[in-house]
Amino acid sequence: MGSLAEPTQDLARTMAERVTPATTHAEALRELRTAFPESSLALRVAALAMLNRRGADDSSHIPR
Repeated sequence: MGSLAEPTQDLARTMAERVTPATTHAEALRELRTAFPESSLALRVAALAMLNRRGADDSSHIPR
Protein backbone atom coordinates (compact mmCIF):
# COMPACT_ATOMS: atom_id res chain seq x y z
CA MET A 1 0.00 0.00 0.00
CA GLY A 2 1.39 3.43 -0.97
CA SER A 3 1.72 6.46 1.22
CA LEU A 4 -0.13 9.73 0.84
CA ALA A 5 3.12 11.36 -0.27
CA GLU A 6 3.33 9.21 -3.42
CA PRO A 7 0.61 11.04 -5.41
CA THR A 8 2.18 14.36 -4.43
CA GLN A 9 5.61 13.14 -5.52
CA ASP A 10 4.16 11.91 -8.81
CA LEU A 11 2.53 15.27 -9.46
CA ALA A 12 5.71 17.14 -8.50
CA ARG A 13 7.67 14.90 -10.89
CA THR A 14 5.16 15.62 -13.68
CA MET A 15 5.43 19.32 -12.92
CA ALA A 16 9.24 19.18 -12.95
CA GLU A 17 9.18 17.52 -16.35
CA ARG A 18 6.97 20.34 -17.64
CA VAL A 19 9.51 23.07 -16.86
CA THR A 20 12.75 21.32 -17.76
CA PRO A 21 13.69 23.98 -20.35
CA ALA A 22 13.50 26.81 -17.77
CA THR A 23 16.79 28.59 -17.14
CA THR A 24 16.07 30.34 -13.81
CA HIS A 25 14.13 29.51 -10.66
CA ALA A 26 11.82 32.46 -11.25
CA GLU A 27 11.12 31.34 -14.82
CA ALA A 28 10.47 27.77 -13.66
CA LEU A 29 8.06 28.90 -10.93
CA ARG A 30 6.27 31.18 -13.40
CA GLU A 31 5.86 28.28 -15.84
CA LEU A 32 4.62 26.02 -13.06
CA ARG A 33 2.09 28.64 -11.90
CA THR A 34 0.83 29.00 -15.48
CA ALA A 35 0.70 25.27 -16.20
CA PHE A 36 -0.67 24.22 -12.80
CA PRO A 37 -2.70 27.18 -11.45
CA GLU A 38 -4.62 25.04 -8.93
CA SER A 39 -1.46 23.60 -7.35
CA SER A 40 -0.15 25.04 -4.12
CA LEU A 41 3.06 27.01 -3.91
CA ALA A 42 4.49 24.22 -1.74
CA LEU A 43 3.89 21.69 -4.51
CA ARG A 44 5.43 23.98 -7.14
CA VAL A 45 8.48 24.48 -4.92
CA ALA A 46 8.73 20.70 -4.45
CA ALA A 47 8.81 20.33 -8.24
CA LEU A 48 11.55 22.97 -8.41
CA ALA A 49 13.51 21.08 -5.74
CA MET A 50 13.26 17.95 -7.89
CA LEU A 51 14.80 19.91 -10.75
CA ASN A 52 17.63 21.02 -8.46
CA ARG A 53 18.31 17.44 -7.37
CA ARG A 54 18.16 16.27 -10.99
CA GLY A 55 20.56 19.06 -11.94
CA ALA A 56 23.03 17.81 -9.35
CA ASP A 57 23.02 14.43 -11.09
CA ASP A 58 22.79 15.77 -14.64
CA SER A 59 24.95 18.74 -15.50
CA SER A 60 22.92 19.41 -18.65
CA HIS A 61 20.26 21.29 -16.66
CA ILE A 62 20.97 23.37 -13.57
CA PRO A 63 18.34 26.04 -12.89
CA ARG A 64 19.76 29.30 -11.58
